[in-house]
Amino acid sequence: MPIPALILVVDDQAYVRNTLRSLLAQQRHWHIYEAESGRVALDLVRDIQPHVVVLDVVMPEMNGLELACEIRKLKDAPKIVLISSHYNPEEAVVLSRLFGDGGFVPKSEAGKALIPAISRLLPEECQAKATTA
Repeated sequence: MPIPALILVVDDQAYVRNTLRSLLAQQRHWHIYEAESGRVALDLVRDIQPHVVVLDVVMPEMNGLELACEIRKLKDAPKIVLISSHYNPEEAVVLSRLFGDGGFVPKSEAGKALIPAISRLLPEECQAKATTA
């Protein structure tokens, strides 16, 4: 039996979090958590130890890049997918290499690109039951 994938979505906008949760919840063996800020997310990462964290880059207080740096300091740090609507493709590639695990999804493409981006980063035992939306 596959291990459920634990996914944490971090975005300061409730609408975006709800939309992403609905999208990701289509994967029956994924458990989706949410955080509205970098500070809350850091506590959740420590508590639930997600496999993948989906981080909005632009947030007040602690932005996604600062949070990514903090997450990287943790033992058994989760994989990171960055999301944003503020960067061009060239900038996105650089950001994803520096602060993520090579995953960057423009918010405008989340509906088609986020599930595959997360799936690529999940450990094999979590991917067994992943389905496409």
